Amino acid sequence: MKAIMYHYVRQANPSLAHFRYLDVANFERQLDYFKSEYGFVKREEWEGFFSGQSEQMPKGVILTFDDAMSCHFDYVYPILKERGLWGIFYVPTAPYQSNAILDVHRIHLLTGAITGAHLYDYLKDVVSEDMIPFSKRKDFEQATYVTQTNYPGVSEFKRLLNYYVDEALKPDLITKVAKQFDYTFPTDFYVSPENLNVMSQNGMIIGSHTQDHPVMSKLNEAEQRKQLVRSFDYLESICHLPHRTFCHPFGGFHSFDDNTVNLLDELNVLYSFNVWSRDIEHADLTKFRHALPRYDCNEFPHGAAS
Repeated sequence: MKAIMYHYVRQANPSLAHFRYLDVANFERQLDYFKSEYGFVKREEWEGFFSGQSEQMPKGVILTFDDAMSCHFDYVYPILKERGLWGIFYVPTAPYQSNAILDVHRIHLLTGAITGAHLYDYLKDVVSEDMIPFSKRKDFEQATYVTQTNYPGVSEFKRLLNYYVDEALKPDLITKVAKQFDYTFPTDFYVSPENLNVMSQNGMIIGSHTQDHPVMSKLNEAEQRKQLVRSFDYLESICHLPHRTFCHPFGGFHSFDDNTVNLLDELNVLYSFNVWSRDIEHADLTKFRHALPRYDCNEFPHGAAS
């Protein structure tokens, strides 16, 4: 059984000349490929396996989508519905309560609008050593963005903001970069609460992606608890969750810790996805229930970023 991870599935936007995304036409081609090569796991098979109602290991492909960007409702959801397919959509909830774009997505938009080399050259001059207190810096350097093919400077820019700098300093730094390059962020970036509910009522599973999409391993237990509890509380207030499911922001074993896994168990989360390029195996039901492997879509035909 293979779980596939998607983020941006959209059409070209001239104002984001450097943006990396999966073109809608290639998304459809990849679905055709998966259908012919593996088939798709039915939702009832998936839920039955993880709820313990069936010991039969499903065969086929599971589709997962992170971050609840508006393109998921505009493009992905209609395609899945037309094809009789379902997917799991992981939602960071803070934007629905703050009406602001998350830092991780502001970074994506900046790297889409401005060359990575220019961004990184500017940022490294304004970030000082005392802004980087985190002890796992070397671990993050070796484990982050290693499978991505980015333009020069993009991985360095993203790594410095997402992993290295103090979380409290990150928002102001991103705002400073945007002002330096005279970039204005869009206002219609996410799927609306109403449309998340529409998706939920029409066969899609909605899951938590925390509140703010932080690197959970950088947070203490209390901060992690807040991210999880408030996220699930909000999602359950706007749509029906048949069960609780979670997806680790950023992904990889460096991005979460034992506190995260213990909290997921405590909060009765049925399963959680990691980023880990291998098939889901029967042993994962117990051993890695909160770190299920997922392939990036770009590891398969038609999945390369445009």
